[in-house]
Amino acid sequence: MLVIISALGLQALTLAEARQLALANNPELLAQEQATKSARTTLWQSYLNLIPSANVTGSYVKYDDPVTLAAGNADSYKNYGYDISQPIFHGGSIWLGVRITNDSYKISRNTLYNQKLATISTVESYYFTVLENRDLLALAKKNLENAEKNLEIGGIQYETGQLSKADYLNLQAEKASRDVSLISRENLYQTSQYELTSFLQLTEMPELEDIQQSEHTEMMSQLQSLDSAAVEALIEALVQAGINNNLTIKNSILSRASAQKSLLIAGGEFLPTVNLYYSKSWQKYDLQDDYSDSGQLGINFSIPIFPVVDNGLGVAKARHNLKKANYVLKASRTDVTLALQNAVLNLVTSAKTVKSAELSKEYARETYEQMRERFHGGMISTNELLAVDIMYSNAQNQYISGIYDFLRAKSTLLQQLGTEDESILNEYIK
Repeated sequence: MLVIISALGLQALTLAEARQLALANNPELLAQEQATKSARTTLWQSYLNLIPSANVTGSYVKYDDPVTLAAGNADSYKNYGYDISQPIFHGGSIWLGVRITNDSYKISRNTLYNQKLATISTVESYYFTVLENRDLLALAKKNLENAEKNLEIGGIQYETGQLSKADYLNLQAEKASRDVSLISRENLYQTSQYELTSFLQLTEMPELEDIQQSEHTEMMSQLQSLDSAAVEALIEALVQAGINNNLTIKNSILSRASAQKSLLIAGGEFLPTVNLYYSKSWQKYDLQDDYSDSGQLGINFSIPIFPVVDNGLGVAKARHNLKKANYVLKASRTDVTLALQNAVLNLVTSAKTVKSAELSKEYARETYEQMRERFHGGMISTNELLAVDIMYSNAQNQYISGIYDFLRAKSTLLQQLGTEDESILNEYIK
């Protein structure tokens, strides 16, 4: 991380470096990482319940008044020993408790990876938004320059009587509108920069490396060529893959498994508990030369009788929790299915939008250049020029936004699929 930060002053920040900074600095991700470590420690602790427990005891008693024994008067008494206890059967609660703790650890690991994917998706979205606003700002500056040139030419035509005052005022109004648009784009650009620097925990905004559109051309071309039947097939395949790999669904499945184990534990409260124990102790009075010892080996066996009602309510509660877990799992699958369908459709739509916006931009550019030449020659009115100018500006805006919408849609889809490997998505699209 330090190497990346020190290099920011020498070169532009790449998307890969932004991801690394986000993964190293994001507080939510770091917090979940500690939560996962805590869950792992809890799992280790639960395994200790399976092995015997041992205690060492010792005592020393000094009497104010000597104790009279057959061998004489004793002034003090010493005792030490140990005991070992091994649980044999506790209604299955010990082993099932370990399995529940293991499920909790797996849930925590999945949550950590899901938080990692969310962090990557978020930083990519911020990164793309900064680049988008930068490109739109550059376009706004260019549009303002065009408006200034048109106003300059219109001023000459107005002075020579070739342009009416109303048309000249229209050019002035358009120039003022482009001024306001430029200010708005500057604010959006600065705001997106602040969001990215805050998310990366940086004090200054570095220059960002451009996204090479050629790296995404093949995927966009493949998506643009899909017909409605192919799109439906792609949605079905990705939805199935997402359901199998989505971390939210995996956690819901683990939660249901834990609820099933909790129901078994609640039912085990009606069963007897069995413990094996062994104890050994040594004791002597001060007047004795040697310690006397005693030991015992035994089995503790107990059957719960009262309160039966509490145990029954525990079973009922566990059964309700299991039903709740089943409903949550069903809802998770529905939500993930809808989210995946929307994500795939957004990806396909954004790819097709880029193609459409590119064609519209080329058409608008040709039209604008022709109409501008005619305006310079006094062959068309100001309204006709401005109409084409607005059309060309909107087409450029749509093309720029379309490219970054596609990149954001792809990042969101990868998160929904539960992976950061873009090659998996490429395989399904091919």
